[in-house]
Amino acid sequence: MKTLCLMAATVCIAGGLAACGTTAPPELVNARTAYQEAAQSPGGNLAQVEVYEAKKSLDRAEKSFSEDGDEPETRDLAYVAQRKALIARSKGNTLLAMQQQKEAIAEGERIKQQQAVAAREQLGRTKEELAKSQEQLASERAARTAAEKKTQDALTKIQGMSAKQDERGLVMSLTGSVLFATGKADLLPTARKRLQDVVTALKEDPRQVTIIGHTDSTGSDAINQPLSQKRAESVRTFLVTHGLSEDRVQARGAGASEPIADNRTAEGRANNRRVEIILSGGDNNNTNTKDQNQPGGGGAR
Repeated sequence: MKTLCLMAATVCIAGGLAACGTTAPPELVNARTAYQEAAQSPGGNLAQVEVYEAKKSLDRAEKSFSEDGDEPETRDLAYVAQRKALIARSKGNTLLAMQQQKEAIAEGERIKQQQAVAAREQLGRTKEELAKSQEQLASERAARTAAEKKTQDALTKIQGMSAKQDERGLVMSLTGSVLFATGKADLLPTARKRLQDVVTALKEDPRQVTIIGHTDSTGSDAINQPLSQKRAESVRTFLVTHGLSEDRVQARGAGASEPIADNRTAEGRANNRRVEIILSGGDNNNTNTKDQNQPGGGGAR
């Protein structure tokens, strides 16, 4: 009989209270659960000291339960073990959050550094492209200026033509008597030679060409306006036929509405009877040069 009692006691100690038919107190059950959650939590590895202390407390509670059963001391030890397990889990979560925050800050700094490097590289490329663009623009501007000067030099050598810069661009004028018979819009033979020289000078110049026919104030607008339009169209037709792009050249008649001299004098009326060829769109539209080869004398309306 005594041997059986000793065997039963050994089973109770080795297998726990369940083997002896005794239910663990709620405090111990809670302590076991709390420890498992702390040990298995994501931050458990970061709070190993606290988890170890909780495990030792749980072991003491388990030993007390195995030896003495559901006693107040067992409950107290289990409560302490539960609290240590909760503290361990809380500490682990805190350390994990701090670690994640540090990693996030480090990642943020890494991204900022990458962005800064990328921004510097982009800035360098932009500066290089801008420098190339400015160099190209300067080269194009110089080439355009040279071409425009070449055009102007060639035009000012044409007999009977004046050339000047104003807000409209490079303005070339030919007196009506050089181009047309009185009251007519058909080009004179001598005009064709001069206009051919104009075509030669303008072929290498990319600017838009506007041809404006003008008359003096003699006669009515009903006569002067259509006549100036027809004369401008005649010049345009010649320029286009002999090599200038059709969409580059425009023509209009101004009649007597844009005089450059006093219509009360014969000389003034002669200067007002003219055809203007205007080159627009260059860089030098606002520069001023003196009129060259300024014509005078009489001519047809």
